[in-house]
Order: sequence, then C-alpha cells, then structure tokens
Amino acid sequence: MNGGVVSAIPSILGEDFTFTIPTHPEVFRGIKGFEEEVSGLHGAFPDVHLDVHHRWIFDDLILGLWTGTGTHIGSKPLSTPAGPLPATGNSFKIEGVSWIKADGQQLRENLANEDTLRIVHDLGVKDCSALYVAAASALVQQAQFGHSTQAQPAANNEVLAKEVLLNHPLLTQHARGRGQVNSFFSCYWNAFDNVDLQITHSKSGAGVNAYRWVFEANHVRRFFGIPASGKRVHHQGVTVCITNTRGEVEMMFSNENLIVLLGQMESGS
Repeated sequence: MNGGVVSAIPSILGEDFTFTIPTHPEVFRGIKGFEEEVSGLHGAFPDVHLDVHHRWIFDDLILGLWTGTGTHIGSKPLSTPAGPLPATGNSFKIEGVSWIKADGQQLRENLANEDTLRIVHDLGVKDCSALYVAAASALVQQAQFGHSTQAQPAANNEVLAKEVLLNHPLLTQHARGRGQVNSFFSCYWNAFDNVDLQITHSKSGAGVNAYRWVFEANHVRRFFGIPASGKRVHHQGVTVCITNTRGEVEMMFSNENLIVLLGQMESGS
C-alpha cells in the first residue's frame, strides 16, 4: 500500500478477496478491486503512508492497528459516500484497524475501519472542532471533580488497569487512567436508551482481545454536544484491548464509523 506497488497484489490475494472500509460505499472485490483501492488512494494522496504500530498473527487472522497520513493534492478525486472529492490541499492523520482473514497462503478478506470523521475534519470538509472539545471535556470533568456527572460508569474497574490508556476517534488526546476512561464512556452511553449491542466477530490470545461490534439504540440525550434526535440509530466499530499478565486492560483502541452515526443524528429525515 505504501509504495503503491499494484504488481505485488496477485501474489497475496485472489479473485475471492473482498475489502470493505467505511470511506468507500461499495465492497472492493478481487485483484482488480484492490488495485482500484491502492491506485485510487495514491491518486488522491500521492504521499499516503500507513504505519502499523501493533500487529497480531493468529491461525486465520491478521489484526493490525495503524496510523495513516497523506496530503490531498492528487489529481484523482477521492471517492467518498457523498461523492468524489477534488483535491483540497490539506493533510490528514488518522488511526485505523485492519481485520484480515487469511489461510496461510493468501489474504481472503479485509474488514477495515478508519477514522472517517477525522478525515473529513482534516480535509476541511466538515468542522468537527466543537465535537472534539465536548469529548475532551469528559476527561477534564473527571480530572476536576473526580467523578462523572453523567450515567453510571460503563467499565468495570476490576477489568481495567489503574493507568489504562484509551485511544478513541473522538479524543484528540488519549484518555489515561480508570477515572478518565469511565468518565468518557459514561458520557458516551448516556446519550442512548434501549441499546442492542452485538459482537459480530471476536478474537483472543497473545495478550489481546479484539471485537467487532454493531449496535442499535435510541438517541435520547445529547451526544457530546449534539442534541437528542429521538431517532433509532445504527452503529458499527471495532475495539482492541491489550492486557497485562494479570488480565487487566492496559490499552484500549476503539475505531468507529462515526461519520455515519453523526449523519443519522444530524439528518432531518
């Protein structure tokens, strides 16, 4: 991906390969499909680079956490769910997760998540500054008052290490410690009632527990400054927890399709 070497693609995947990512409205299929993804990304961001900072290998799965950067100066419009986006001249920096099914010979499927909200913010398409400030206030609130003023904490302190670190796309800086993590998730879940949360995929081992999940819920209170819409919203994401030798979560990486969630909350229909 980093070098844009499409000639290497047939050696790592076949025509049964599928690739899904929230920023693209359709599934990429087979060799040509993934060539389209690589060439399209480089066409929009000539200097695009993915830095894999955590990786785990299982019998049938490759799980990777990465940071992506690039400058939107390419001649090829960026494909988005809202339509093609011409070059803005802006740069982006995002976090992402790749959940890749493999069989020891080839890659079979890549279920990817990336911080779509940060992309549109960094490229100047949508100003999300107020949302990020509201999310950060959940951490400041805990630091100042020692507890959350919202709903009950969403995490079990017996599961979290005392100095647990949370990486979440709504936070421009990591949440650190049980108090901040509990305060953030309390504010997050306080926005919803009648939550139906389901784990669609899971993998554990080698000090990591990873989950892909979906939920439906009623948006009945403010979500980090966004007024209650009263709608039944649908959401999707992935959470990766790194544990210590005592089984406590030391680091938690969450990646969610927030651009779609906010679109449901803010839409007039």
